[in-house]
Amino acid sequence: MASVSLSRRKGTRDPRHLMRYLKAKAGITPQEIAKSEHVTLRRVEDSIKSIEAYEYQNSDGQLQLAVRDLVISTIPTAKDTINGLLTATTTIERVNAKTGLKEYIKEADKTTRLEGARLVKDLVIGMQPKQPAVAVNVNQTNQTANIGTAETLEERMRRLRSKAQAHNLLPPEVSAVPALIDQKIQDDDGYDGDDEDSDEEE
Repeated sequence: MASVSLSRRKGTRDPRHLMRYLKAKAGITPQEIAKSEHVTLRRVEDSIKSIEAYEYQNSDGQLQLAVRDLVISTIPTAKDTINGLLTATTTIERVNAKTGLKEYIKEADKTTRLEGARLVKDLVIGMQPKQPAVAVNVNQTNQTANIGTAETLEERMRRLRSKAQAHNLLPPEVSAVPALIDQKIQDDDGYDGDDEDSDEEE
């Protein structure tokens, strides 16, 4: 069977082809679709094939190929245009001081050349690799990742000040006290280190 052109498929705008294709994607057999719609199996298969062809011709890969072909085919013309902008000249009218007559001379069109330079800069920036759209911030305290959140410097400083103020409101806490301060340690002879210190003081 001759393949149906995309223009004809778009022109008919018949939703039955798409519905048959979606039913087949859902796991319904072409025989069951033909029986439920009271049409021939050949018509159902043609509908499914036509939508599959349309889907393939309009896939992301085909779109990228079309865009690349467009860019490649227009590069020579764009190059000539940019070169024309960068080398643009303008004609100005001046009076010759010697003869007193008007004469026309060419000089660089700085305005147009600046626009060309800006265009080149935009092209160079557009060709740079893009940064990921999702920012990942890892909190070292709880080892959790916050997806899609990005703090400004002011927000970060405000958050840190708030945490510092909350910490300052906590009661003082002694994390560790040496055992020598709480109790006296005596050796086997009954020697007490504190006694020696007290004798020296006396």
